[in-house]
This record gives sequence, structure tokens and C-alpha cells, in this order.
Amino acid sequence: MALMASVLLPALALFSVSASATVAGSTNALRQTDGPTGDFHCGRNMCVNATLSGNVVNYSLTHIGGVDPGWLGIGFGTSMTYTPMVVMWPNSDGSVTLSQRITSTYSMPHTDSRPPRTAVLSSGSRVAGGTGEFAFSIPWDHNTKTDLIYAFAAKNINHLTTSAPDSAMQPHMETGYAHLDLSKPIVVADEVVSPKPSLSAPKSSPTKSSSASTLTSAALPLSASQRFAFVHAIFCTVGFLVFLPAGALVARWARTFTPAWYTAHWIAQFAAAGPAILIGVVLGVEAVNKSRSVVHLNDAHKKWGAALVALYALQCALGAFIHWIKPKNSTGRPLQNYLHAVVGIVLVGLGFYQVGSGLTTEWPQMTGREEFIPGAEIAWYIWAMLLPILYFAGLSLLPKQLKQERGVVPGPQVTTEKPLPSGEYSSLLAESADVEGEDYQD
Repeated sequence: MALMASVLLPALALFSVSASATVAGSTNALRQTDGPTGDFHCGRNMCVNATLSGNVVNYSLTHIGGVDPGWLGIGFGTSMTYTPMVVMWPNSDGSVTLSQRITSTYSMPHTDSRPPRTAVLSSGSRVAGGTGEFAFSIPWDHNTKTDLIYAFAAKNINHLTTSAPDSAMQPHMETGYAHLDLSKPIVVADEVVSPKPSLSAPKSSPTKSSSASTLTSAALPLSASQRFAFVHAIFCTVGFLVFLPAGALVARWARTFTPAWYTAHWIAQFAAAGPAILIGVVLGVEAVNKSRSVVHLNDAHKKWGAALVALYALQCALGAFIHWIKPKNSTGRPLQNYLHAVVGIVLVGLGFYQVGSGLTTEWPQMTGREEFIPGAEIAWYIWAMLLPILYFAGLSLLPKQLKQERGVVPGPQVTTEKPLPSGEYSSLLAESADVEGEDYQD
């Protein structure tokens, strides 16, 4: 113990000194910075410049590109919902309207009568022909690291916004994210800067590369609700697009070669897919519970998801019924076998639709982010085209399967010179037949 204390105490003291020095150094670095500090970010159609001066941050939203602006706006946060926003737009008389807004859903933000910080329109904010500088100042929240969302809407002659701060707004055509470091020293150019700066020449030029201040949506931290939604998507994708198709392919390709196909089929369809889907559903429900803006079953994705889970439960029950309960007086393949096959194909098809809508619609709407995982949509398209080819190619084995069922050729487990007893036929997805006390799985 004494030896341990003799080692740990000096190390702890050294850590304390180092930490104190680091904090002091960081504080001094901020205090020793003379002149304005700030950062900027540029998207395709607009740039955001932020300059910290005392306890006030001056923001300048500048239109770039060839599209006339309808409005420009930023929000102080990482998601559209419950994020205080400042939206600005040009008027026909050359003036600029500033409107502070907020929303609890992914719809047009409404005016915020009690914003946490009041933005003030800068006197120099005037435009000519839709181009110019949209500037405002806002009290500093004493955070040098600022996460922003921004949006740009093109001018729409069929949806003109009036000068009133509560005017209706047309939908945006560009959205993005930025992470600004307001502690960066900046150099203010001596010459007058063009009101339409290029990506390499913003109004305030940081001493570091602009890439240091650019943050893609994928790099922003996920909220608790978004983390649950992310993992929900992973589990449901694995359940509906990996395990269920794998079970179908095993049944289609292996049934004429080995009696073990049925065991592999039900393990993939039930033992593996079931827990994955169940966990995914629970995580999806919890993602909604943790969100302040999303409610249960409020859109097509959530409603189809509930229907899909119900259909999966029905398919499992139907498969168990076919396996355990055999019709006594059937003269052909039982109807429930065909139904099981059709429901299985529909289930996988709807699974593809559901995962696709989650990637392209639900994830962006719920999180305000763009791509779920790089390449996820491409992988979805490839698998959606490849799986039907693999499955229907397996139908080439159907003649052999039918001969085995009639006893013309040996099956994988039993050989019989007479047709199997009535009702003992396999569906395209899964079932078994009892032949002379043996579990015949074709």
C-alpha cells in the first residue's frame, strides 16, 4: 500500500498541475487574443460569418451562387426541432426582415414570441435585386464552440413573403450544419469585400483553413433520440433485409439437397430475425419517447412499421400451423402453404420498402440530417435488385422438388414410390411433412 501510494500520489499531483496549466493556458489564450475573433462556414448557396465582439456576436448571412434568395436562416443547435432560429429575407423596397422562429415539428417554423436571445437587425442590412448582406447581432451565450444549422430558400414568384415577421415561408432548397469556433483570431481585410464572397474569400478570413470550421451532419453528435433511432434502423434492417431473405433463400435453394434446410430456415426466420425485429421495434418506440417533437404513429413510416411487425407475427404463426397441423383429407397442396409463400414474399418486399423509406424520408425528417450511413442507399438498391434474381433463379429447382414430392426421384431424406400422403407438400418458404413417422423436410 505504501509503495502504491508513493507512486499514485506524485502522479496525481503531476496530473493536477498539468490540468491546471492546460486550463490556465486555454484561458490565457482567449484573454490574450486582441481584436475580433470568429469563424465562418459556406454552403452551396450561402455563407455564415460570425464575429465575436465583447459580449455580442455579429452574424452575416451572405447569398452566393446564381439562385435568387427567398430567405436565409440559421438555428442555434443541431436539429430543426426546438432550435431557436433567426430567419431573414429581402423585401421589394430593399429592406430586410428579421424573424425569430421556432418549431416543435418538421414543418414551417412559427414566430418565437419569447426567444432565449433577442436578435437585432444590423443597420447595414439592405439588399438590391435580392443580393446583399443579411446581418444581425445577438448576445453571446459565452460558448466559443457553436453548432449551427442553416437553410436557404430560393425566391419563388408564386410564394412571395411579405415584410411582416410572421409571414408564411416557402420550403428551403438547401440545409446544412456548421461548427463555428468563435475563439479563432480573424483578419479583417482593409479593402471592401464583395457582398457575394466566394468560398475562399469570406468577409472574415480565419487564420486556419476553412475546413477546420466545416462540419458535416454525420460528424455532429447524435441526440439520445437520434441514437435510439440509429440503432433501431440497424436492427430492423438486419432482421427484415438479412435474416428473412436468408431464410427464404435457404428454403428455395437447399430443400432438394438436404433435409437440414428446414432447420436453417426457421432459425433464420424466427430465432434470428425475431429478436432482431423485436429489439428494433423497442428501440424505435424509445426513440419516439425520447424525442420532444415526434409522436407515435404520426406518419406513414411508423404506421407501415406497425403493420409490418403484425404481418411478421402472422407469418410466424402460419408457418407453425403448417408445420404442426396437417390436413387429413386434402387431395393436393394445402391452401395455407401457398398463402405462407405469398405472405413471405410480400413480407420481404414490404421490408425493403420500409427500410428504404426510413433511409430516405424518416431519418432526414426526424433528425434533420442527410445521409444515414455513407453508401447505405446504394447498398439498398443493389440488394433490392439482387435478391429477386437469386430467389427466382432458385425456381429452376422446382421441377426436381415436385418430382421428389411425387416420389419419382429420391428426396433428401426418404424415398417413396408413391405420392406423399395428402397435405404433405412443401410451400415455397417452409414446412415439413411426416412420412411414416419421419419428419420429412423437402
